[in-house]
Amino acid sequence: MVVYLFRHGKAARQEPDGPRGLTSGGREEASLIAKHFKKKDLKVQTLWHSPKTRAKQTAEIFLEINGKGGVKVEERADIKPEGDAQAVYGEINTEKSDSLMLVTHLPFVAELASLFADDSPEAEMAFPTGGVAAFERKGKNWKWLWSLDPSTLK
Repeated sequence: MVVYLFRHGKAARQEPDGPRGLTSGGREEASLIAKHFKKKDLKVQTLWHSPKTRAKQTAEIFLEINGKGGVKVEERADIKPEGDAQAVYGEINTEKSDSLMLVTHLPFVAELASLFADDSPEAEMAFPTGGVAAFERKGKNWKWLWSLDPSTLK
């Protein structure tokens, strides 16, 4: 199984009582990552996204570019910024998909990535807006594969 941890693209400033949607730069970040996945023929079988607007929009852009056909999409309230990384990590370890993408937020994404990276001391992970880290399960252990900053794709 491969897991992709995807931080949402750059979001607009908070409006009073309003959602934080993506900026044009955030849309570009999501698009660059999505196009990279398409170019490299990286498939996502299951996609979980936070209910927050910026994560939903990032997921929508990814799916528009890579196609929605056959992708199981689920909105997950437990992958918000304040989510319980340990609980979600436990659930991912029982997931049956070949590939899972989580579109989520800081600090949750960094906390979850650190759990996956326990067996990968060489892991170099940063989560700028639109950043992605990939991990693969080998037996019972997870190995870091790569990390990607969308600014390197321009």
